[in-house]
Amino acid sequence: MICTDIKHFSHEHNLKPECNKTPFTCDGCKEIGWGPRFRCQDCNYDLHKDCALAPSSTFHPFYKKCSFEFLKSVPDGPERCCDACGRDVHGFVYHCHNYGYDLHPSCANLPHVLEGEGVELHLRESLLSKCYKCKSKGPKTRVRGWSYRSTCKEYHFHVSCMKDMVVGKWEQEYFGGTELNSVGMEITQLVPSLQLTSQSGASSGKGKISKYWRIVKMVLKVIISSMIGDPIGGITCLIGSLLSG
Repeated sequence: MICTDIKHFSHEHNLKPECNKTPFTCDGCKEIGWGPRFRCQDCNYDLHKDCALAPSSTFHPFYKKCSFEFLKSVPDGPERCCDACGRDVHGFVYHCHNYGYDLHPSCANLPHVLEGEGVELHLRESLLSKCYKCKSKGPKTRVRGWSYRSTCKEYHFHVSCMKDMVVGKWEQEYFGGTELNSVGMEITQLVPSLQLTSQSGASSGKGKISKYWRIVKMVLKVIISSMIGDPIGGITCLIGSLLSG
């Protein structure tokens, strides 16, 4: 992360790089964050690293004909959703003027390949099999959204479902006024318990289910790391706590 102050078009004062354990709402994209940020202490103004350092334009392989422009807010018109996660866009966004696609800055940076536990998952524009969380092929959002799918075709996760697991509870508890005293409590208590089962049911066996939990852990770690701006940090430990027991 850059170690010097930056000047950003969205704020009149310089922003200082900072890393602390307190969750925040990014004043750029309006999404939650935790860990590394750029901050104006006097104005209580915070930006995700991805929002503060976002290039003025970008491309994405899912939309080969699109050129995405970084905007302070979406163009005038109906409410818009991120085409990656399905959540509403309330602030900074990458927008394609020609085709109308929108991406949160953090979603635009989601990795395309995840590898671990002997499994390789690829980021897809859609899901051909049921998501392990919602048990549906299509997420419950206004847009189809992206998904992670394993090459062995056994593991399927909507980006929207994995993100909502964290965001919904976090916003409800932390930003609802709950007092939390440590980063361990902040994350472990704010993320809801995962009550997911293998698509094959009880016949899958403990070994397969255990492997599934480890893959869920891997996907969650990447989604959360991208979402809150913490590249690795305490993510490994907090996800371990989240899935233990």
